Amino acid sequence: MYYITSNPIILWGGLIIVGIPIFYVILGLFREVPLPVRFNRQRREVCVPQADGEYWIVPWESVTAAATQHSSVSQAGKATMGMLFIGFENPDPLAKDDNKHYSLGFGCGGGTTAMALWECMRSYMEIGPEAVEDQTARFDRSKGIWATYLEDLIKAAKLRGWFVTVLWEGFCGIFIFNTLLIDVLERWKLNPPPDLTYPAIIEWSKPLPPEQWAKRSPELEAAIAQREAELLAQTQHMDQT
Repeated sequence: MYYITSNPIILWGGLIIVGIPIFYVILGLFREVPLPVRFNRQRREVCVPQADGEYWIVPWESVTAAATQHSSVSQAGKATMGMLFIGFENPDPLAKDDNKHYSLGFGCGGGTTAMALWECMRSYMEIGPEAVEDQTARFDRSKGIWATYLEDLIKAAKLRGWFVTVLWEGFCGIFIFNTLLIDVLERWKLNPPPDLTYPAIIEWSKPLPPEQWAKRSPELEAAIAQREAELLAQTQHMDQT
């Protein structure tokens, strides 16, 4: 900015625009990483930690999801944004009004992207871990940053080809998004990731024999069968047309 102009108003404005995000990044780096929400598919329950040290055990079938999306049009074109919200209800019937609901928001883009993210969670709980690609290895980096980056390039090249990979993951990844710095910060904060340390939840998290796994409710079974029949009818209709 100084090479463009020496106007103090523009310089201070640029400093504010850049400085505020940097401040929040530094603040987040020194803030304690929150505990994870744990989905237990064998018990069909979810453990939701709270900031005050408590935790909720929420039935999986009571979890709600909402995909929001909105678009705005300007001279630069159309911009579409959205989020995925996942809501949990406090199972304590005597909970106070300000402690009855808890939600998580994911800035994943909304619309189809938000529904795809929810489908990953739903598929894990309803089908099994084999239905979801395991990405947890990125939180346990056994190799160095450059070796990991090279592996990511090779994996991307197999999917999209080397030209797009060099352009996107190579040039844009390093010079615009600085993926190497992101890897450094991610290793710092999430290697290893935090875990639930409540004694009761450690016991709750242990595997169960298959015969003790929780089953779907009859209402959910009926709803899934109805939805599968609708999708089958839609597919047959498209094949005929």
